[in-house]
Amino acid sequence: MPEERYRHEKDEKEEKNEKGRDEKDQGGMEEKWRRDPISGIFTGLIIIGLGIMFLLAARDVIGWGEWWMYMLIVVGGVFLIEALIRSFIPAYRRPIMGRVIAGLILIAVGLSNIYDIGTWWPLIIIAVGVVIIFSVFFRHIKPK
Repeated sequence: MPEERYRHEKDEKEEKNEKGRDEKDQGGMEEKWRRDPISGIFTGLIIIGLGIMFLLAARDVIGWGEWWMYMLIVVGGVFLIEALIRSFIPAYRRPIMGRVIAGLILIAVGLSNIYDIGTWWPLIIIAVGVVIIFSVFFRHIKPK
C-alpha cells in the first residue's frame, strides 16, 4: 500500500512539474516578444517583401521565374538592417555576425542570378571575407 501511495504522489509531482514547465515556456516566449520587438518587426518586413514580390510578378513587372532573385536581395537587406539596428540599440543588442554574413550572401546570390552568375559569384566569397575582417574590429568594441 505505501508503495502505491508513493507512486501516486510521484506521478502528481511529475505532472505538476510538466505543467509548470509548459506555462513557463509559453510565458517565456510571450515575454521574449515583449522584450524584443525587433524580431517581430523584421519578420513582418520579410513577409511584406514576399507579398511585394508576388504583386510585382502578378503585374508582370518582374517575371514569375525571377521573383525569388529579388526576394533574396530583400531578405538580405532586411538582415543587414536588423544587424545594424541591433548594434546601435543597446537594449536589443545580441550577436549579429550570423545575420550580417547571411545578409551579404543572400544579396550576392540574388544579384549574381540577376546579372549572370558567371561574373558575380565571386562576390559571395569577397563578402564573407569582408565580414570576417569587420568582425575582428567590432569584436574589440565592448558595449557600455
